[in-house]
Amino acid sequence: MHALVLNPNTSAEMSAEIRRTAEAVFAPPWSCEVVNAPAGPESLESWRDYALAAVAALPLVAAHPTAAGVVLACFGDPGLAALKETTAVPVVGIAEAAMSQALLVGGRFGILAARERATSLMDALVQGYGLGARYAGTTPLGMPVLELQRDRAVTLRTLAAAAELLTRRGADVLLLGCAGLSGFRADLAARTGLAVIDPVEAGCRLLRVLVESGIGISRSGLYAAPPPQRMNGLDALFSPAMRAFLERWTTG
Repeated sequence: MHALVLNPNTSAEMSAEIRRTAEAVFAPPWSCEVVNAPAGPESLESWRDYALAAVAALPLVAAHPTAAGVVLACFGDPGLAALKETTAVPVVGIAEAAMSQALLVGGRFGILAARERATSLMDALVQGYGLGARYAGTTPLGMPVLELQRDRAVTLRTLAAAAELLTRRGADVLLLGCAGLSGFRADLAARTGLAVIDPVEAGCRLLRVLVESGIGISRSGLYAAPPPQRMNGLDALFSPAMRAFLERWTTG
């Protein structure tokens, strides 16, 4: 079994952290490949960034036709619905995976995010998944995404302080709300005594469960395959490779 793990930003440093976690989960007989978006934002910290990343992620799946499943390794799950409706194999977003695991081990989960801007993004994401009643809120670390791994001791202290705020709000499960925080789960759990979920690990493990259980994406309802759609003016905006990819869905 081979898994494709998509980092929809363009940070090679973050992909290296994602790869360490993914390879620990996708041990033999599994294997995995972690790929970056070919172009776009270096980190994803706004709706604008999410929209650009979603477009960049779509052709990556088509370029890896042997994958048994796909993990979208950004906690905003950008473009996840489009990937699910256009991909033949299971696709798991790391935010939806982390929240799903949280429901099994506690009453209310809280999210530890990078910047203040992420708070409203996480609020919207949780509400979109219909999990507001189990949500204790998001606490930002006040750190840029790309600095989370630069000084692990500082990040861990900041995570522990933010976790204390979330527990006061009723959280008994903590979600590391960024792929850039992958690898902090065990240390933060030891400091807080709470259940801590690494979303990259959660996404990879749940993809394994789906594939090994033979469960695919339902094609009736939310993720029904989209009908053919005429694509106009592609040469005004897209590269030849992207035009060729999009033209596979056209009626003309």
